[in-house]
Amino acid sequence: MNTAKTSASLLTKFCMALFAMICISTGTLFAQAKSGQELTVKGEVLDLSCYMKSGAKGPEHKGCATGCLKNGNPVGLLTADGKVYLLVEDHKNADPYTQIKTLPAEQVTVTGTFQERNGLPGIVLAKMEMAK
Repeated sequence: MNTAKTSASLLTKFCMALFAMICISTGTLFAQAKSGQELTVKGEVLDLSCYMKSGAKGPEHKGCATGCLKNGNPVGLLTADGKVYLLVEDHKNADPYTQIKTLPAEQVTVTGTFQERNGLPGIVLAKMEMAK
């Protein structure tokens, strides 16, 4: 058995496997939504002011968040993978936004138009429902 050929063959297989992993991971990175596309995501409704200030979220923060959202603080959505989206009212269809402001700390599924402005990801709400 020729060890030079075996080494070359192993190196070739290693390089091919490495190339495949790079292609797969790059594809995953670029598979994110683009501005203007419809997006549906599930997550926890956040009071973004308290979340950004101190990381406050969850049932233990629901009372505070209810008051903050009632006072007009911005609404966000925290997904299971840790992404946070700013939720924005669609002026032609305000009902989903009005409803979601009353649901801090609840799990919901939202659908809307994804927009990213200067690195800030947001969703213009078209529809929302309690998560199943």
